[in-house]
Amino acid sequence: MFTSAPHTFSRTRAFTLTELLTVIAIIGVLAAIIIPVVGKVRDSARTSQCASNLRGVFNLYMVDVQENRGRTPPDIEIDPKTQATKTIVWIDRIAAKYFVAAESKGLSQALGCPEQISLKPNVIVNAAKSQRAPRTYSINRSLNRELAAPYTPTVRSLASIFSPSRMVLAGDGNDSDNSTEYYTGVIGTGRPPQAPHKGKANIVFLDGHMEAVGDQSLLNVPGTPKAGTPQSLFWFGE
Repeated sequence: MFTSAPHTFSRTRAFTLTELLTVIAIIGVLAAIIIPVVGKVRDSARTSQCASNLRGVFNLYMVDVQENRGRTPPDIEIDPKTQATKTIVWIDRIAAKYFVAAESKGLSQALGCPEQISLKPNVIVNAAKSQRAPRTYSINRSLNRELAAPYTPTVRSLASIFSPSRMVLAGDGNDSDNSTEYYTGVIGTGRPPQAPHKGKANIVFLDGHMEAVGDQSLLNVPGTPKAGTPQSLFWFGE
């Protein structure tokens, strides 16, 4: 006679409400720790990329300086046919020369700060529509201006600048026009750079070194500074 073995039943144990709440709380704590860290890493990466891009701007500028026999590229262009003069912005001319013709958005961003592009995501797209050069960076307008009134535009010898390591070449663009389409092409007295890197602006100086500058007494100079002051050295190099 055969006897059947007794059946054993397994019961799957479900999570209790307390256990579920504990798991959710742990996930919340981990998210609270991880999300700010990820944000800091992203911001740091954008700041580093911006600094690298600005070093590229410095290299392009120095090519023009060498071609101009050691002098700053001019701000005024003369039409050979009409002899009419036209004010040009160096960084817009460079952007147009190297990047407007290129259809690659990545190339366009080489003259832009990733953080500023994220603040104005359509700055590249709208640049094409408005026939503006796709860039966020701005050039120091005082590179070719005399410090004394009437601030006559002038081409300066690089060797004549008193302290290249303290004079701004270019940096994060000026946002005073508050446009969604572009950043103003020049920064300087009365046109401070935007400070998108946690209250600091990335600046490349005339000797090629980079700084993240947060000192508003240097960045935001409303009028013309006196010669020899930190503000004058910063913007006018004298």
